[in-house]
Amino acid sequence: MDVYGLGTLAMDVLMKVDNLPSEDGFCIVKSNDRQPGGSGTNVIVQLARLSAKCGYMGAVGDDALGKDVLKSLRDENVDTKSMIVKPGKITLHTDIVIDDEGRKFIMLNMGDAFESLTSDELDYSAVSSAKVFYTDLLPKEPAITGLKKAREAGVKTVFNMQVGLGTMQGLHVSKEEILSALKFTDIFAPCRGGLYELTGTTDLDACVRYLRDYCKGTLLFTLGKEGSVAYDEQDRKYTVKSCDLEVVDSTGAGDSYMGSFIYQHCLNGMSIEESMKFATMCAGHTCTGIGARFSPDLKTAETFVWK
Repeated sequence: MDVYGLGTLAMDVLMKVDNLPSEDGFCIVKSNDRQPGGSGTNVIVQLARLSAKCGYMGAVGDDALGKDVLKSLRDENVDTKSMIVKPGKITLHTDIVIDDEGRKFIMLNMGDAFESLTSDELDYSAVSSAKVFYTDLLPKEPAITGLKKAREAGVKTVFNMQVGLGTMQGLHVSKEEILSALKFTDIFAPCRGGLYELTGTTDLDACVRYLRDYCKGTLLFTLGKEGSVAYDEQDRKYTVKSCDLEVVDSTGAGDSYMGSFIYQHCLNGMSIEESMKFATMCAGHTCTGIGARFSPDLKTAETFVWK
């Protein structure tokens, strides 16, 4: 196995609207679609589409949404033998509202299956046999256990915090627990908002100085339209600009970036900077279509030209 993931999963209900309304405003729904999503599974699917052999751990209900999540993973050739199905419980799902300019907001319905997963229910031998363990630290207890088991087995670990600190705290993960998990992390990749909230500064060099008390590995910061910045273990800095293209929907772009970076850097041994460039192209491709799973396969990724 190349990569084993443990993290968020969901079904996404995508609503295309004419504009994002302000408080007490309204909008017109132009189209409605349902697609598999969830940041953690999106990253793993991107890896699988690039030819990596992947497996995933998580919990779904035995409802229609849960069945759709499992089918979507199997359809992408992701191993689901470690997935747990919870009888009578509701699968995590989201409602995503997107306007004509690609702006969006997301409403999260946690259900009661996802966070009920415990470490005792999982067989971590699959993690120990992988080359990379990927997590977004959700749900907390199983994810932290996974990081520790992977580190003990000499498996490279990637922690991708794709939501802000407030959302993590709302999901019962404290700032202290996030920082503590970094000692088991080889690559830490927080989103911009999460990074600034976690470190208390918007100066990237200062962010790195703060995080170095907790994480000795690679730090990878995704900054939306401003591109991405990475610092290796010696704090050499790498900067890559974002794609210059017309954005249809940015949902899942960060997930596509992360999966593509892991594929090139962790599995193929490509340099940090070249892996960032490849990941930027894959994320750019994702922005040209609708939905979090508009991510490229290997042939498309290698031929995609950005303006």
